[in-house]
Amino acid sequence: MKKKDSVFGLCNVIKNYGRNGFIKDSIIPMIISIVLCIMIYLTENDITIQIKFLLNLGISVVPSMTAFILAAYTIMLSFIFGKAKDKLKQTEEGRNLIKSINGGFAACLLLSVLTIIVLVFVSLLANLNIEIDCPNVINYPIFFFVCYLLIYSVNVIFGVVIDLFNSGQTILLEK
Repeated sequence: MKKKDSVFGLCNVIKNYGRNGFIKDSIIPMIISIVLCIMIYLTENDITIQIKFLLNLGISVVPSMTAFILAAYTIMLSFIFGKAKDKLKQTEEGRNLIKSINGGFAACLLLSVLTIIVLVFVSLLANLNIEIDCPNVINYPIFFFVCYLLIYSVNVIFGVVIDLFNSGQTILLEK
């Protein structure tokens, strides 16, 4: 007997957000993170100071972004569960829009939570002041990863705004 596919859970979030969505949303954060790493290296700035600055910036910004995403998701759900839901569910395009929006918001929230966890963990490590022989071998990848997550988190906010707009447009379906 074949196991029924669930419409719930992390696997479905990833499926609805899609590999293409992840790759497309990763391009700008990847480029910016690489450029910043190169700039820090070429200008001979202290990477440890840059990591601590980035961590402080992230810890002060990402929780607010997560609250914004939750508020936006609540607004979007009120549209989906309102009168427009029936119109949207009647067509395949409408169902795909709902899946796409839900997947995008859920992925955005997961990314924000992951970013907060990484920021806190790396902040704790940075405060330990551990001495190692080749700190740049570890510091540059850490800077890149934290920078990437932070910029990715900011970048997907554009998708949230577009999803909110699309949700608002569902009002136009009513005649």
